Amino acid sequence: MTRAVSRQSGVEGATARTIVPPDTVLSTAKRVFMATGSLEMRALARELGIGRATLYRWNRGREELLSEVLVSLAAGNMRRAESEVDTPPGALRVCHVHDLHIRLISGSASLRAFIHSEPQVASRLLLDAGGTVHLAATRILADFMRRQQEQSTWRPPLPVDRFAHVVARMAETYIYADLIARAEPETATPDIILRLMLGLPVEDGTDRPAEPAES
Repeated sequence: MTRAVSRQSGVEGATARTIVPPDTVLSTAKRVFMATGSLEMRALARELGIGRATLYRWNRGREELLSEVLVSLAAGNMRRAESEVDTPPGALRVCHVHDLHIRLISGSASLRAFIHSEPQVASRLLLDAGGTVHLAATRILADFMRRQQEQSTWRPPLPVDRFAHVVARMAETYIYADLIARAEPETATPDIILRLMLGLPVEDGTDRPAEPAES
């Protein structure tokens, strides 16, 4: 987790220490990543008004901070998908929200730029089954599924945490196909597979949520 960092500033000839809150570090890192598709620590430290060594010392490295950025963006995408989909609670809402969620991820220009420019780092952060990003993405999906259980008669075909893991791994195969198999990422197949898992009709795509607009 991002920790508070400190910066020095001159005050009437003395040296004062200002604490940079963790939320500020993370929000600034997210803004830089969304604008550039990368996270250059020297530029981030300069924007925060701290030294690069201080940033590394308190955040334990670039990849850890990148992981936190990716998790925060995934959580934001899920909140957006849930708010934009008006399908009632149940199996079809699971499909519709999941479909929009992965399209928001796959369609992110900053994420695609990151994958293209740093494929090895992206593979480590996005595909490690025991890594921060995958575990958090699975937890976000499981929490959403639990809400569907609470609000409807729908029940997943496996225990919810296990089912979320299966669905997340399946979706990653397609949305990160450029990392895994040098193929074009796509989101239609994960929607078909999830519908088959849940015993729902496989439609021609006309009932999928509208394409997400640029945020």
